[in-house]
Amino acid sequence: MKNGGIWKKSILVVIAVLLLLIPQQLLASRPKVEATAAVLIDAQTGEILWQAEGDRVVAAPAMAQLMTEWLVLDAVRGGHVDWEDSVRVGGDEKVSQASVKPNSGKGGISLRADDQIPLNELFMGLAVSSSSEAEKVLARYTGGSEESFAWMMNEKARRIGMSSSALFKPGEAADASALPTDDSLPNGSRMTAKDAAVLCRALIEEHPEVLRMSSVAQTEISSRGIYMMNTNAMLPEFAGPHAYRGMDGLKVYGSEKEGYSVAGTAQRDGHRLIVVILGADSREKSFQAAGRLLDYGYARSGSFAERATSWLKLV
Repeated sequence: MKNGGIWKKSILVVIAVLLLLIPQQLLASRPKVEATAAVLIDAQTGEILWQAEGDRVVAAPAMAQLMTEWLVLDAVRGGHVDWEDSVRVGGDEKVSQASVKPNSGKGGISLRADDQIPLNELFMGLAVSSSSEAEKVLARYTGGSEESFAWMMNEKARRIGMSSSALFKPGEAADASALPTDDSLPNGSRMTAKDAAVLCRALIEEHPEVLRMSSVAQTEISSRGIYMMNTNAMLPEFAGPHAYRGMDGLKVYGSEKEGYSVAGTAQRDGHRLIVVILGADSREKSFQAAGRLLDYGYARSGSFAERATSWLKLV
């Protein structure tokens, strides 16, 4: 028994030494990410831990939705709107009666111009299922008009230090006209992966409640008598192939036309990382890329246990 205990301790010491002496070149070469752009940052310090095409400007309607959520949360905190407000879907304009579909392409909320829907239900439809139509309604109600709200979004972007390349337009569904042609910039909401990481970090710092709201497995739209499932398959609650321990927000979005994106954050042993994947070829690849980058981050700078677990997943 005594010799067995010594052997166990010796093995642990060897593992510890190996982890401490992992060549930085090995970690620097990993992981391989299949996406247009990607960034991994430390949420506390803002340090960039890994990036690929981090300064490339790409279409980013998902990140515009995060900015919409931020401005609605600001308005609620400031007393300008209330979660229980009944919001007329059409506002002063005619709104099409097409269903409001989550980006997964399944289900939806059937909205009519004369509908009255509670603000909190519209917000959760946006936060959980990334509804572009819900975003339009929230933009009009919170900003007075989509144009005014767009100004608010871009002003906020400047204040938090996003680059001059970033541009926000609320409620913009992905379509061909919003995508870049040749070397031109996207016509709609756009930014770099670094910008998206700045946005996520600042949003979490200002409104940490957004994590709780965006990480629920499903949300009830009582005015329609339906439940909407969260499209973020990385949430541990789903226990699927892409579930990631510690994942607790923010946004999943995508289509075949613009690619699939993830803006996610995970916390382990008090250490929070933020990952941004833009323009993956499929939803599965976006989740895989995000998981690999998070493993890479925890292999570099997590606790001893996290470094060991994450490093073994990388090799």
